[in-house]
Amino acid sequence: MNSTSEFLGTESVHKLILKFGTFSVITMLATGAVSMVGTLIVSRGIDIHAVGAMGILFPLITVYFGFSQLVAIGSASYISRMLGKKEQAEAKSAILIAYALTIVISILLIVSTWIFKEQILAFLGADGDYEETSRTYLSVFIYSIPFTAMTLLSSAIFRAYGKLNLSMLVILIEAGLIIGLDALLVFVFNTGIVGVAASNGIAGGVATIVGIILLFKVNGGKKALKSALKWDLGILKNISSIGVSALGRGLAAAIFALVLNRTADQLGGDEALTALGTVTRIIVFLFFAIMGVNQAMQPVLSYNYTAKKSDRVKASLKYALIYASLIGLVGTFLGIFIPHHVVGVFTSNADILDDATLIFRMQLVLYFTVGLQTLSATYFQAIGNAWKSFFLSVFKPLLILIPLVYFLPYIVENNILILWWVFPIADALATAICFFMLRSSVKSIPFAQG
Repeated sequence: MNSTSEFLGTESVHKLILKFGTFSVITMLATGAVSMVGTLIVSRGIDIHAVGAMGILFPLITVYFGFSQLVAIGSASYISRMLGKKEQAEAKSAILIAYALTIVISILLIVSTWIFKEQILAFLGADGDYEETSRTYLSVFIYSIPFTAMTLLSSAIFRAYGKLNLSMLVILIEAGLIIGLDALLVFVFNTGIVGVAASNGIAGGVATIVGIILLFKVNGGKKALKSALKWDLGILKNISSIGVSALGRGLAAAIFALVLNRTADQLGGDEALTALGTVTRIIVFLFFAIMGVNQAMQPVLSYNYTAKKSDRVKASLKYALIYASLIGLVGTFLGIFIPHHVVGVFTSNADILDDATLIFRMQLVLYFTVGLQTLSATYFQAIGNAWKSFFLSVFKPLLILIPLVYFLPYIVENNILILWWVFPIADALATAICFFMLRSSVKSIPFAQG
């Protein structure tokens, strides 16, 4: 594992993005499939309102994911840059520090959620038909937090080292087990929402164990890894500062989802809320595909930026933008031309289907721009510019989407139909801002060609 990362600075950039992208997109699609297939299993095996109850918890689960990404993405960026500097010991120290930080954060999240569970449910709007289902799901789901986080971390570390097969393996194990257990526990053992929540913890636990075993194996064993450990607060600070943009993205998305859920509930009631929850979990699948391209770009760009190879940095960004935009175009095609057919797979309720079809179309009409938006934040994250990455991660939900959600429906006489226009408007504004910031940074890369 010490020398395998050197090909990041020598192999064709296009081949690297394709190679990393294939593995990363498959990995992220597997993660997205958990949401999409899980939604199908819950809607068919329990009922569509259970999907709505899980949708109410989406902002909170996004926060959990954001904390997981804080460590996973922060450590991957740091490790990639240390490998670019040929500082192998620093990279190994970062691995153990990242695992320790993940465990501490996960415990704090479990304890705080358990103590304030009722207040959290009330804050999220889990009442009426949704209250008991949401409470039951959350009470079991929280114990999967550390396992999901450590699985993401091990995958990110393997990717930073160029171990793409291992990065994909741990995620596929978790995703495959979750889907399989969901189907088994819901359709065969009739465990309802408890089984859906429990499958996350069981699958995450297995994937975590596999990831740790493989991590020790590729590092020459437990002793070899521990011998390189240096409890350096500088490493902890670096991981946290770079990963804060991922956390910011998660928190901003959670706040937006909460505001959107409440507005949809006020203007359209349970049907609009259930439709929104269904569509959100479908679109996660497409978003994760774009995030796979992000993950493919990050180690290639970080390594070559630190190695001062500007031509390879620019090429990494160019090819990543091309492939992320192509994935976005697929989403736009689905949203414009066949939204009813896609959403119809998940519900046959006529009222919910009509609402969900409209929401699906409006969220995806400019989806081909999302690649540029997400890659811009990842670019600054990869080169170690934490604050620009953080800004680009949070400004769309906090500064564009939330104000639009809050004001637009009331300007047009409390009309819920106008609410869904916030998505294409926000995409257009965010794309323009990201384009100008990214272009300015790339043009000013200071070092010579590589």
